[in-house]
Amino acid sequence: MLENGLEHKKAVFDMRKSKRRSSLIKKILVAIVLLIALIALLFFIEHYPGALDLLTKKPKMYPVQDRCSIILNRLLHQIKDEGECRIACRNECEIRSEKFDSSEFVEKENSCNICNCYCK
Repeated sequence: MLENGLEHKKAVFDMRKSKRRSSLIKKILVAIVLLIALIALLFFIEHYPGALDLLTKKPKMYPVQDRCSIILNRLLHQIKDEGECRIACRNECEIRSEKFDSSEFVEKENSCNICNCYCK
């Protein structure tokens, strides 16, 4: 009976020791993966310095003119809605060799519409 009690305690102790080892191994593996990711990020920044500019760079605003005219007593717009403003903005950013970020369209009743482009 005494031997069974000692064997049981030894088995429980070995099991706890095994769990500690497995937990320690998991922590070491996580640390290694994080270290590799950090080294990869530093390597990427070193060899491609302009790659992160798109994330940190603030967009520049460029207004696109809506060329409107009066024909037969009606005001006709070149940029009529948000969709046409977005297309004009994508083209404007491409001409400037920049990335399109967003567009802002303001419809005017008795005047030319406003279309602002934001490029990075």
